Amino acid sequence: MAIKYIPFFYALIFGVILVAVVPKAEIRRLSIYGIIFGAIFDVVFVSIANITGSFRYINYEPFGLIGIHFLAPISWAIFFIIYFYFLPNKRPYIYLYIVSGVFYSMMFCQMITKLGVLKLSHGIIDSIIPFVLWFPLATWGYLKLESR
Repeated sequence: MAIKYIPFFYALIFGVILVAVVPKAEIRRLSIYGIIFGAIFDVVFVSIANITGSFRYINYEPFGLIGIHFLAPISWAIFFIIYFYFLPNKRPYIYLYIVSGVFYSMMFCQMITKLGVLKLSHGIIDSIIPFVLWFPLATWGYLKLESR
């Protein structure tokens, strides 16, 4: 299998998980949050990383533009719909959930780096910093928007 098809598989897997575990009404309700905190944040972080040279997508051939893989924002949007659907209500569990999300994303980042989809300039540091910023900010934003 060509490396360029790996993102299709993880987008497909996230999509299947989404449809299997999240009710359709919740998918509709959470989609805007997934787009904002998943897709848009991904494009912003990847754009900053491309400018600073921290990390970049490789082997995406015709499936990307200006250093952004076409399926990565879609996958992150789906991921964050699932993430917000399962977000706990109690504060200590929210903190643990954020740490779990950061840890999972770091592992995922390392995996796609080893598969040849992503190139990290500074090793594991490049897979820690974005997620340590991203998950607390996205969770805080979601909770603030939901409490209106």
